[in-house]
Amino acid sequence: MRKSFNRVFGVAFFFLGVAALPVWCGFYIGIQSGLSNQDVSLTKIHFDRDSAFLYGAQVGLRFLSLAVEGQFYRADHSLLSDDPSLSGYDGRGMDYYYLGVNAKIGISLPLVYPYLTAGYGRYSAHIDQIGESADRSFNVGVGAELTLKKIGLFAELRYVDFALEISSLSWDFGGVNFHCGLNYHF
Repeated sequence: MRKSFNRVFGVAFFFLGVAALPVWCGFYIGIQSGLSNQDVSLTKIHFDRDSAFLYGAQVGLRFLSLAVEGQFYRADHSLLSDDPSLSGYDGRGMDYYYLGVNAKIGISLPLVYPYLTAGYGRYSAHIDQIGESADRSFNVGVGAELTLKKIGLFAELRYVDFALEISSLSWDFGGVNFHCGLNYHF
């Protein structure tokens, strides 16, 4: 009888504790923007690094120090080179997209949530007048979110590296992206 009472009391205490957790536990949606800094190469030919504006959205579930987040973002780059042999590629638009899932693990403090993130998803790239392709790859990063009531302001650095076959040519993309944005916690 005493064991049953302890189990019921323990389960009730757990659910009451979960119900009383602060705002950093639950669903959230958000928007993001930032800078994508991609280093693009074609087989053994390297293009100049190009920074571009990125924008996107995310939806996630956070429980204490863990979070799982679905993300979409897009960045519009240009292929840049001073090499005259690459004049056919110079200035062409290169757009890339990410659609994937990221996991976060951090330290849940009252106002700030510093975290490490790792993700896996589909990277797609379109190069003007050449073609487009998609493949899956990983990304890793570090960030922090400042939560005030139901609004969270976040910033993170994320390293991405992926390779695609576009029009029978091997393209390699990689670099560090800076993301910042706003999350609304339910």
